Parts: sequence; C-alpha cells; structure tokens
Amino acid sequence: MSTTPTPQVSGLLRSIAAITCIEFFETGLVMFGATHIMAGLGLSPEQFALAYTLYGVSSIYMLYKHQWMVERLGYRRFVLASLAVFALGGILAATAGGFGQFACGRLLQGASGATFFTAGRLAINRLPAEARFPGLLAFIASLLGASAVAPVAAAVLLAAFDWRALFWAALPLCLLIARIAGPYLDRSTVAPEQRSEEHWGWLLWLVIGIFGLQYAIQEIPAAGAEAHRLVFVVGLASIAALTVFAWRQWRKEKPLIDYRGLLQWRYLLGIALYFSGYFMLGAFGFLLPIFFHNGLGLSLASTAVILGLSAAASVAAAVVHAWAARRVARQRHFMLGGLGLYALACLAFSQAGRLADWSLLLLPALICGIAVPFYIGPVAFGTFSELPARVFSHAYQVKNIVRQLGISSSIALSTVGLQHFYAAQPQGAQADWALALHGLSGQAGGLQAPLTLAAAELFFWLAIAVLPVAALVRLQRTFR
Repeated sequence: MSTTPTPQVSGLLRSIAAITCIEFFETGLVMFGATHIMAGLGLSPEQFALAYTLYGVSSIYMLYKHQWMVERLGYRRFVLASLAVFALGGILAATAGGFGQFACGRLLQGASGATFFTAGRLAINRLPAEARFPGLLAFIASLLGASAVAPVAAAVLLAAFDWRALFWAALPLCLLIARIAGPYLDRSTVAPEQRSEEHWGWLLWLVIGIFGLQYAIQEIPAAGAEAHRLVFVVGLASIAALTVFAWRQWRKEKPLIDYRGLLQWRYLLGIALYFSGYFMLGAFGFLLPIFFHNGLGLSLASTAVILGLSAAASVAAAVVHAWAARRVARQRHFMLGGLGLYALACLAFSQAGRLADWSLLLLPALICGIAVPFYIGPVAFGTFSELPARVFSHAYQVKNIVRQLGISSSIALSTVGLQHFYAAQPQGAQADWALALHGLSGQAGGLQAPLTLAAAELFFWLAIAVLPVAALVRLQRTFR
C-alpha cells in the first residue's frame, strides 16, 4: 500500500509549517535587534519593556477569543485576516518615530500573532491518523527552524539596512504564507446556536488584570523601597481581578475557555512547568544577543553565528529527545538534566568578569541551546496525554496563554533587571543605559564592560531561579 501523501495532505503539511513559523521568526528578529530598536527610536528600557508587555497582553486577549473567532469566521478567514493585521502592525512599527506608534504596531502584532501557533497546532488534528506524526514534526521543525534562522536574518537585515527592516520583513513574509496556506485552511464555521458567548465587558476586565500583573512584575527590579508597596498593591489587585474573571467564566454555560474540563493534576502541573520553560527560553533569547554584541563587543555576524549554533543545538536536542522519549521510561531524568544544563550555562555566564578569554563562553551558549528542549520536551509529551479530545482546543489555548505570559514576563523582567544591575556598576551609573546598549556611550565592550558585568549578575539570579523548579520536578510523581 502506498504511503505517499495526497496533494491535500502535502498542502496541509506545508500550511502547518508556514503558519507556525511566522511569529517565532518575527520574535527572534525583535529579540536580536532589541538594542538597535531602542537606540533607533530613543526608547528607554522601561518603554521597550512596556511595549513588550502590551504585545503580551494583546496576544493573551486574542488567545481567549481564538475559539470565538474560529466559530464565526472559520480558520481560513481568521488566519488570513490575522496575517493582514500582523503585516499592518509591522508597517506601523517600521515607520514609527517614537514610542506611541511603535507600541501600537507591536500591540497589533501581538493580537494577530496569537493566532498562528494555535492554528498550526490544531491543524494537525485535520490530518489523517497516519499523517499526524509527520504533521507534528513539521510543526516542531518549523518553530525551531524559524528560531534558528532568525538571528542570522536579523544580522543581515541590520547590516544591510537598519532596525526598521526587522519589521518591514513581516510584509513579504505574510504575503508568502497567505499564498502557501490559504488554499488548504479549513473554511467551516459553527452554527449560531452552538457558538460561545461574546464576553466583551469581562474581556476588558481580563485585559486590565493581565496588564496590571505584567506591569507589577516588570516594575519589581526597578522599584525603589517606597515604590515596592504600590507595586505590591497593583499586583494584588490584578490577581483579584483575574480571579473574579475566572470565577465568572466558571459559572457560564458557554465560556470562552471551559476550565471545568481542565481540572486534572497532570495538566495543571504541566502548565506550571510550561511557564517556567518559556520564561527560561525568553530570558536567554533576549539576553544573549545583548551579552555578546553589546556587552562583549562582538560583530553582528559573530553574534548571529553564535546564536544560530545555539539554536541549531536546540533543534538537535529536540530530535534526540523525540527519539529517546520512546525508549526511555523516566522522562523526569531529561527534565532534571535540562534544568541542570540551564543552571550550569547561567553560572558560566555569571563568571564572565573573571575569565581571560570570551571564547570560553561559546560552550555555555551551546549548552543553553541544548537545555530547554530536554526540559520542555517531556512537558509537551505529558501535559495533554490524559485529556479528553473534546477539551483539547481549550487546553491548548490555555497553554499558549501561559507561553505568552512566560515569554513576555521574562523579557520585561530581563529588560528592567539588566538596567538595575547596569546602573549599579561604577561606570554604568554615569552613562545613559539605552545608548550604552547600542555602543553609543563611548565605552568599549569586553569581559569587564559594565554591561557585561550587569548581564553576568542577571545570569546568576537566573541560575538561582532554577532551583525551586528543579525541586518541584524532583519531588513530583506525575511526570515520571
């Protein structure tokens, strides 16, 4: 019997890969070029962090509305409309002259970009049973491949043009993906009587709660002793608002996300572990370009090669884990190994100021790339394994909300945390931090540069943050 996929299956596999890659690629461009964007627009670290917070909040908002939109538009129109909005957001960011328009562009990209990851993953369910594993491979290869290519693409764009090219790139990419995926996306909608309710007022309540919580998290490293009380109050009020929203949704007959089907210990633990994994991923993705390019003073090309090799190591680690997961029963060993490697890489970077040669930091960069797939891989395999099919869509929406919370929180914290440690350096306290990031303050890069030492301190605290996660993984008995 022939195993050659039909044209429809082949087209759907290409669609899954195309839809999945775009947000990861654009996020990689922005992370790599963060300091160039800040210098080009004259943004302070707090403003850049706030723009990323708005990106995260709008993304979470649309993840809550994902099912609602699909029911009314169908995946084809929903994805095509999201591509158009994503391109518009890129145009606004690329033509921005200050914080306001840039933040608006990123907000639109966050709202539309939330569609792609979930749409790509759920499209796998439309494949015939025998094609679902190739679909999953296409999905994973696309997101990892986009993350690996993004640093190199960002370096080329920055060298040939400037930071604006990082956002102009969204326009041709969206057009290409619309052409590849459009013909194969599901057009079906849901009958009006079966659709979920709108909840517009309560979603506004949700946005306020998430924004307040993200803002409080962002302000923790930057707040002075007197401001900590206000930050605590804002955070507490935001948690209360989100609790009220969840309680209200719980009581609805047709909620946006039905939590009642998700109250399973394996799933809840997996979601908590997912958050920590994406937090680690976001922190390294943001800090490494700054550390190598702006701190150590390496060229864009050298930095891109290092990050590309780190991302390639991630791809290799994911492949190795996918192969080994079918042969090794104890997945917890992979998780603890990944956490151990992550902490080891952080500790190595934290010792940068004591080293004589920056090339000794190349190995930690590769170790960092290997670490996260070994940790997140078992979580991805195990979190959804016991959930019934009827709640899978809602479960994946929640997972993606947590993913966005983890990444945006880590970038916001890393941005203001780096500023905090930079200002504490004897030389750094007398220079404009945002300008120093771009090398405009007259300071030479190197192992003793203020920015390098500030990043090293932040890496040390990242290593410390791994300890409670490792303790949880070691003590729990669900992900064995």
